[in-house]
Amino acid sequence: MTRRPIRLLLPALFFLSGVMLLAACQGGDADKALLEAPAVGDIYAAQLSEFSDYEFTDENEKPIDPAYGLMKVVSTDAAGVVVITENAAAADKSVARSDIRGDLSGTEFDESEQIQIAKADLIQAHADGLIYVVKRPAAN
Repeated sequence: MTRRPIRLLLPALFFLSGVMLLAACQGGDADKALLEAPAVGDIYAAQLSEFSDYEFTDENEKPIDPAYGLMKVVSTDAAGVVVITENAAAADKSVARSDIRGDLSGTEFDESEQIQIAKADLIQAHADGLIYVVKRPAAN
Protein backbone atom coordinates (compact mmCIF):
# COMPACT_ATOMS: atom_id res chain seq x y z
CA MET A 1 0.00 0.00 0.00
CA THR A 2 2.90 2.43 0.55
CA ARG A 3 4.04 1.90 -3.06
CA ARG A 4 1.04 3.61 -4.59
CA PRO A 5 1.79 7.14 -3.28
CA ILE A 6 5.38 6.78 -4.48
CA ARG A 7 4.22 5.76 -7.98
CA LEU A 8 2.03 8.84 -8.09
CA LEU A 9 4.72 11.10 -6.70
CA LEU A 10 7.40 10.26 -9.26
CA PRO A 11 5.38 11.33 -12.34
CA ALA A 12 4.39 14.51 -10.54
CA LEU A 13 8.06 15.27 -9.79
CA PHE A 14 9.04 14.63 -13.42
CA PHE A 15 6.25 16.92 -14.61
CA LEU A 16 7.29 19.72 -12.25
CA SER A 17 10.94 19.33 -13.26
CA GLY A 18 9.95 19.64 -16.91
CA VAL A 19 7.89 22.76 -16.28
CA MET A 20 10.76 24.38 -14.37
CA LEU A 21 13.25 23.49 -17.11
CA LEU A 22 10.93 24.92 -19.78
CA ALA A 23 10.52 28.14 -17.79
CA ALA A 24 14.29 28.46 -17.39
CA CYS A 25 14.83 27.93 -21.12
CA GLN A 26 12.17 30.48 -22.03
CA GLY A 27 13.77 33.03 -19.70
CA GLY A 28 17.12 32.44 -21.38
CA ASP A 29 15.53 32.77 -24.82
CA ALA A 30 13.86 36.04 -23.80
CA ASP A 31 17.17 37.40 -22.48
CA LYS A 32 18.95 36.36 -25.68
CA ALA A 33 16.29 38.08 -27.81
CA LEU A 34 16.77 41.32 -25.85
CA LEU A 35 20.55 41.07 -26.27
CA GLU A 36 20.19 40.55 -30.02
CA ALA A 37 18.19 43.81 -30.25
CA PRO A 38 19.57 45.96 -27.41
CA ALA A 39 17.95 49.26 -26.45
CA VAL A 40 19.06 52.25 -24.41
CA GLY A 41 17.95 51.70 -20.81
CA ASP A 42 18.31 47.91 -20.84
CA ILE A 43 19.70 46.56 -17.57
CA TYR A 44 21.97 43.52 -17.31
CA ALA A 45 22.80 41.49 -14.21
CA ALA A 46 26.40 40.58 -14.89
CA GLN A 47 29.80 39.65 -13.62
CA LEU A 48 31.09 43.22 -13.57
CA SER A 49 34.72 42.24 -13.07
CA GLU A 50 34.72 40.71 -16.58
CA PHE A 51 33.72 44.01 -18.21
CA SER A 52 35.05 46.80 -16.01
CA ASP A 53 38.65 47.84 -15.34
CA TYR A 54 37.51 49.16 -11.95
CA GLU A 55 38.48 47.12 -8.88
CA PHE A 56 35.32 46.58 -6.86
CA THR A 57 35.69 46.43 -3.08
CA ASP A 58 33.42 45.60 -0.17
CA GLU A 59 32.61 47.89 2.78
CA ASN A 60 35.99 46.96 4.35
CA GLU A 61 37.85 47.92 1.15
CA LYS A 62 38.68 44.26 0.43
CA PRO A 63 38.64 43.43 -3.30
CA ILE A 64 35.61 41.56 -4.62
CA ASP A 65 36.58 39.13 -7.36
CA PRO A 66 34.49 38.10 -9.09
CA ALA A 67 32.23 41.10 -8.60
CA TYR A 68 28.55 40.93 -9.60
CA GLY A 69 26.15 43.79 -10.17
CA LEU A 70 24.13 45.68 -12.75
CA MET A 71 25.07 47.33 -16.02
CA LYS A 72 22.92 49.83 -17.91
CA VAL A 73 22.93 50.38 -21.67
CA VAL A 74 23.52 54.07 -22.44
CA SER A 75 23.90 53.84 -26.23
CA THR A 76 23.51 51.35 -29.04
CA ASP A 77 24.52 51.11 -32.68
CA ALA A 78 24.84 48.36 -35.29
CA ALA A 79 28.16 47.24 -33.80
CA GLY A 80 27.01 46.83 -30.19
CA VAL A 81 26.35 48.74 -27.00
CA VAL A 82 27.95 51.07 -24.49
CA VAL A 83 27.19 50.23 -20.86
CA ILE A 84 27.93 51.75 -17.49
CA THR A 85 28.22 49.79 -14.28
CA GLU A 86 26.38 50.22 -11.04
CA ASN A 87 28.34 51.92 -8.23
CA ALA A 88 28.03 48.87 -5.98
CA ALA A 89 29.00 45.22 -6.42
CA ALA A 90 28.61 41.97 -4.50
CA ALA A 91 30.52 38.72 -4.29
CA ASP A 92 27.29 36.76 -4.73
CA LYS A 93 25.58 36.79 -8.13
CA SER A 94 22.16 36.27 -6.53
CA VAL A 95 22.32 39.84 -5.16
CA ALA A 96 22.33 41.31 -8.68
CA ARG A 97 19.64 38.83 -9.74
CA SER A 98 17.46 40.07 -6.88
CA ASP A 99 18.29 43.74 -7.52
CA ILE A 100 17.30 43.60 -11.20
CA ARG A 101 13.89 42.25 -10.26
CA GLY A 102 13.28 45.05 -7.75
CA ASP A 103 12.86 48.81 -7.89
CA LEU A 104 15.81 50.25 -9.81
CA SER A 105 14.97 53.91 -9.17
CA GLY A 106 17.55 54.19 -6.37
CA THR A 107 20.34 52.41 -8.25
CA GLU A 108 23.30 54.65 -8.99
CA PHE A 109 25.49 54.06 -12.04
CA ASP A 110 29.04 55.24 -12.73
CA GLU A 111 28.90 57.45 -15.81
CA SER A 112 32.71 57.90 -15.83
CA GLU A 113 33.53 54.43 -17.19
CA GLN A 114 31.75 53.70 -20.44
CA ILE A 115 32.32 50.16 -21.64
CA GLN A 116 31.88 49.21 -25.28
CA ILE A 117 30.67 45.67 -25.96
CA ALA A 118 30.35 44.33 -29.50
CA LYS A 119 27.04 42.64 -30.30
CA ALA A 120 28.73 39.25 -30.84
CA ASP A 121 30.54 39.62 -27.49
CA LEU A 122 27.24 40.49 -25.80
CA ILE A 123 25.65 37.27 -27.07
CA GLN A 124 28.74 35.26 -26.09
CA ALA A 125 28.79 36.82 -22.61
CA HIS A 126 25.22 35.58 -22.11
CA ALA A 127 26.13 32.10 -23.38
CA ASP A 128 29.10 32.06 -20.96
CA GLY A 129 26.93 33.17 -18.02
CA LEU A 130 28.69 36.51 -17.61
CA ILE A 131 25.40 38.29 -18.34
CA TYR A 132 22.71 36.20 -16.70
CA VAL A 133 19.54 38.34 -16.47
CA VAL A 134 18.31 41.02 -18.87
CA LYS A 135 15.59 43.53 -18.15
CA ARG A 136 14.05 46.08 -20.43
CA PRO A 137 12.28 48.63 -18.24
CA ALA A 138 8.88 49.67 -19.53
CA ALA A 139 8.71 53.06 -21.18
CA ASN A 140 6.86 55.70 -19.16
